[in-house]
Amino acid sequence: MNSRPIQNPGFLIDFDGLLINSESLSLVAFEKLCGELGCQFTQDYHASIRGKKKSQWAEEFVENFSLSESAVMIAELHTKLLLSEMDDSVGLLPGADDLLNWIGENCYPAALVTSSDRKYAETYLKKLGIEDSFQQLVTSEDVRHGKPDPEPYVIGAMRINKEPQNCIVLEDSVNGVLSGKAAGAIVFAVPSTESDRQKLVSSDFVVLSLVEALGILRGMGL
Repeated sequence: MNSRPIQNPGFLIDFDGLLINSESLSLVAFEKLCGELGCQFTQDYHASIRGKKKSQWAEEFVENFSLSESAVMIAELHTKLLLSEMDDSVGLLPGADDLLNWIGENCYPAALVTSSDRKYAETYLKKLGIEDSFQQLVTSEDVRHGKPDPEPYVIGAMRINKEPQNCIVLEDSVNGVLSGKAAGAIVFAVPSTESDRQKLVSSDFVVLSLVEALGILRGMGL
């Protein structure tokens, strides 16, 4: 656990699986993708790609399963399957509204840092009514190296005029936590599964939900 003091922090916040329930929907979409392509689906493999740019994990997927399909085709098919799952089921996870409202009330700058593309992020931010919670967006189009590389969070910090060391990252995936820590930020991990929880010991705080994360942030005197 990181106990170094921090004042007037910036917030760098993941999207899928952290603010919205899309990771569970992505799991269903990925399982369907494997079924259509005749690949063996495992939750561990899905966990290993979470947080990565889709173009990146799609290339790894093609190589891992020796597929004749292109990475572009894989990415497009997964997006199609995911959006069909999300149309009626996407929503904010517990504590997301309160956390974003608290950040806004305290005038802390915030950037959304997601491995998804900009159109997807903007569509669901608007659909859920939280587009005004972020001064900046960092999406897959903005980075050369996706999570777990530190680049996404370094760029996020720069765009809100903060040093990464003066930022708080909120993440749910192993790749995202590694990215935030490599950037030098304080990282709160909100794991989606118990297996993820056991892999996130490198984070500064591991919490059950955004409700618990907000309680700790308030307890830090922020």
